[in-house]
Amino acid sequence: MAPYFAKLAAVAALVVPLVFGAPTPTPHLKIRNSEARDVVADSYIVVYNKDVTADVIATHEQTVAALISKRETTGVGATFDLPGFQGYEVSADSETIAAIANSPEVAFIEKNGIMEAYDTLAQTGAPYGLGRISHRNSSTTTYVYDSSAGTGVTIYVVDTGVYLEHEEFEGRASWGANFIPDSPDTDEYGHGTHCAATAAGKTYGISKKAKLVAVKVLDKNGSGTFAGVISGIQWVADNAVPNSVLTMSLGGGFSAAVNSAVAGAVSAGVTVAVAAGNSNGNISNYSPASEPSAITVGAIDSADTRASFSNYGSLLDVWGPGVNTLSAWIGAPTATNTISGTSMATPHIAGLAAYLISLEGLATPAAVVARIKALATSGKVKDVKSSLNLIGYNGSGL
Repeated sequence: MAPYFAKLAAVAALVVPLVFGAPTPTPHLKIRNSEARDVVADSYIVVYNKDVTADVIATHEQTVAALISKRETTGVGATFDLPGFQGYEVSADSETIAAIANSPEVAFIEKNGIMEAYDTLAQTGAPYGLGRISHRNSSTTTYVYDSSAGTGVTIYVVDTGVYLEHEEFEGRASWGANFIPDSPDTDEYGHGTHCAATAAGKTYGISKKAKLVAVKVLDKNGSGTFAGVISGIQWVADNAVPNSVLTMSLGGGFSAAVNSAVAGAVSAGVTVAVAAGNSNGNISNYSPASEPSAITVGAIDSADTRASFSNYGSLLDVWGPGVNTLSAWIGAPTATNTISGTSMATPHIAGLAAYLISLEGLATPAAVVARIKALATSGKVKDVKSSLNLIGYNGSGL
């Protein structure tokens, strides 16, 4: 796929046949979330059919370039090319998007929705999550783990960025990519730093020797877009080293495009952990939580009760500690904060995935998911509704 459409505008006039053909009476049927409200105005994600060829995509790009050259308010942004998922982001008026929807190589279109960090209000309290992950029962705060502790594994934190200077990271954290326009390469919100340290911090982390890479897709208010998140996933899939985990403590309304991007990253060999969401609703209505190939994580409290805010459902894979979680924060190299959310549960499991990859040499995302479920503590969570009753466990023997 061509990396950027704009370069085609100069030659667009040479293209005689239009791919789109005569208008069909119902192009709006290709827009999956046409009634969505929490969206970026006039911004869309166009997804190609899975069997589309490179030649067809090239012709489509040329035709779209011709269309957008005639409209000042229209333009193509990021392009996406993952296993089983190809498409692009476009800002377009209704006439232009209708023309694009008529293209036979377009599988569907989505309005570019909003994604947010899954945290809640700050609270006081001490961390209990490490003890919970390394014990069958919930009554201890002692963390028991193998000294390998994630050695040789890289965790990609797709979030608000990471405050690299925090002492929790001991120089193991680096910057990867930034998909928030005009924002600095650091964490301006705190959420990504908190999650990163829960996954791999020296004090608060599950995998204390894993490397961390920051991929910024949420802004200083903890907000981003479907397209920005897909761009972050694409970057990880393109750049991930062997033995990689992607953790995403974010989400929004259901998006087939976002889910397809996650599936593409998994197909590329990256283990992906995602937050179930904080709406006390069924996971099936949210993305990326509803993507089956990801490890979807719900939140429990210190009494092993489902957190009142945690989403649930048959698509949930495992529960992790997510209430009153103490971890690193922004502002100073020693800063901390105690917050709650499925965002906090997710890096516990992402860290566990990295721990098991390092300890046991698990070679595929499917093997990681299977091992996490096989080791998990069963039957302890109260109020699981229709979810699996499994709590992440590292196999310490305690």
